[in-house]
Amino acid sequence: MIRGVGPLQGRLIESLSLTPRPAPVPLCDPPDISAALRLHYGRDPIFTASGRAGLALILQYLKLRYQDEVWITTTLGWRDRRITPCVTATLAHYCRFASHPGPRTAAALVIHDYGVVHPDLEIIRDVCQRHGWPLIEDAAHALASSDRNGRALGSTGDFAFASLLKFFPVTKGGFVLGLSSNTEQDQEAKRYAACWWSQLTEITQVRLHNWHRLDAMAHRAGGAAALPLAGGSCPSLYLLRTVRQSATMQALHRRGIESGPPFYAGLVFLPCHQQVSEQWLERIEEALEEAHPLSSTPEETRCKACRYTAPRSG
Repeated sequence: MIRGVGPLQGRLIESLSLTPRPAPVPLCDPPDISAALRLHYGRDPIFTASGRAGLALILQYLKLRYQDEVWITTTLGWRDRRITPCVTATLAHYCRFASHPGPRTAAALVIHDYGVVHPDLEIIRDVCQRHGWPLIEDAAHALASSDRNGRALGSTGDFAFASLLKFFPVTKGGFVLGLSSNTEQDQEAKRYAACWWSQLTEITQVRLHNWHRLDAMAHRAGGAAALPLAGGSCPSLYLLRTVRQSATMQALHRRGIESGPPFYAGLVFLPCHQQVSEQWLERIEEALEEAHPLSSTPEETRCKACRYTAPRSG
């Protein structure tokens, strides 16, 4: 077991998940979180139980019919089952979806994969404006990310939804942008956001630091980032590309580290959130070395990719 960091300081942790483990809500004098998010995104948030619940609210508002299609496009250009089931299962309740625009297209959904801005966001926005299609941004993994112009992801589309669970150690919560402020809100999610939002900058620094540490490890093991960071992106996880996917996942599992679903061929998910302590990073490196025994790099080349020296939470 490993002792936690940040809100979990001093607690023994047996396993490491891809998202932060729930922690006690910090004592705080909650700010006006709606005003804070309005300043950040340029519009009022509607708090929901989850990011998925936020997408459902948007689809209900658009009144899409079953024969309508939502054009889905992702940072990685993924299609079909590689797109998160949280999105496709929710869409399937209301309409169809496709990986290209067509005669049935009624809306577009841009997914900022794992916190990295979609490279064609502005082009897609222009296409949607020409055709009269509403643009939805999936910023579930991009709570702390911005585009190349410094605008928060979720500010460009007509609608957007985000998840608190991917970034904060909470059990529920998300929000929607672009809907009427008269929409009923989830008050518990609003309270979580109010108490954790002030820590987002520090959380971002720690995640970037951890991502670059993992990137250095990946290169030493003969792998690489399948999704390099771009612009103002803040990662929700590290996406490792490796020819030894199964061996890597097994080595991580033996050390209590979650590594994502196996059906993403050649890819392994690695946690980089604020609860990943130095001890957990050492365990991850051990797993990568075990799974890639023929890959080695001299000691003096270690951590050249780590450009961040952020303080640990707590």
